[in-house]
Amino acid sequence: MGYKIKIAETEKEIQEITNLAKKIWHDTYDVLIGREQVDYMLEKYQSVHAITEAVQSDHYRYYIAAEKEKVLGFCGLKPEPESNRLFVSKIYVDPTYQKNGIARRFFLTAKCFAEEQNKEILYLTVNKENANAIAVYKHFGFEITENVVTDIGHGYVMDDYIMEYRI
Repeated sequence: MGYKIKIAETEKEIQEITNLAKKIWHDTYDVLIGREQVDYMLEKYQSVHAITEAVQSDHYRYYIAAEKEKVLGFCGLKPEPESNRLFVSKIYVDPTYQKNGIARRFFLTAKCFAEEQNKEILYLTVNKENANAIAVYKHFGFEITENVVTDIGHGYVMDDYIMEYRI
């Protein structure tokens, strides 16, 4: 595959992230949490507005895996101020392109970014029912450190594991 990992910087790239998020989230989460909650979460966390706001105001950095003009996956990272941790908020790969090393490249990108930011721990949240993602993260060396249920509004919660990787 001839893809490259790069920082998402343009409105078009952010729109591509949003489009890919819709595809991946509905494929993965409709059966786990229901279509209505997925739609709510996509608008709240994966819309063009939400991603743009995260980058501009919340210190997020988004990376994309792109082959020519096609976005194959994306990753969102956020260094936590006053902490030794980097939040890996998203690693998503189009199901058509999974098992091609893209998730691993995002993981390595997160590690490098954490080291640049003097962070010692990568951490993420993952739905407790998302066995495939949990297996991938464990393969990379993440360990489950906590169970957490988070109220996200509109009567919905996220029932997740927190997983950590020590650099």
